[in-house]
Amino acid sequence: MISEEELLQKASKSGKKNYEYNKSLKSPEGFINGQKKCSVSGHKLGLRKAAGNGCGAIAVYNAMLCAGYSPNFPLIVLGLDTYALRMGGLLGTNPDKMEKFFSVCKIPAIKAADYDDFVNVMRSVKVGILCYWVAKPKRSLLHFVAIMNGGDGNYYVCNRYSNRLKPSPVSSIEQLCTKDRYVNGFFVS
Repeated sequence: MISEEELLQKASKSGKKNYEYNKSLKSPEGFINGQKKCSVSGHKLGLRKAAGNGCGAIAVYNAMLCAGYSPNFPLIVLGLDTYALRMGGLLGTNPDKMEKFFSVCKIPAIKAADYDDFVNVMRSVKVGILCYWVAKPKRSLLHFVAIMNGGDGNYYVCNRYSNRLKPSPVSSIEQLCTKDRYVNGFFVS
């Protein structure tokens, strides 16, 4: 991932302020689940706290952890704060800006071509990040999750629900997200 020094050079004044605040809080241990109740719910992302808009940062953190990295949650938040927020974070992370975020922040992620590609590739990779409409497409909130391939035909979804502190098992990507609710997806290697 990009160095703290490089990212701070490009960050806004408010992003830097949030970063200093977030660094003073307790770092997460292990996977993050239940963003309203978890160890990072009080971290600041843009104009809000992660309890309300942190699913993108949590998904990136969890995917990087699953892929074998030692992710730095405040640094991930700073990267998103700098490159990928929607309306200053009021609406969380902008899925259309995630590809640039990964590239600039030097996180090895590949964008899925479409829903079918995401479903098919997830069968053979360790972890992916999925953005989807929670209910009706284009008429509900977006949500980001990290999906871990269990290697046995099952998947484990981190932070699927804001109040559950453990990953949620699903037997297929289709069980989690239908094609009409899919926004985009990435694979972290």
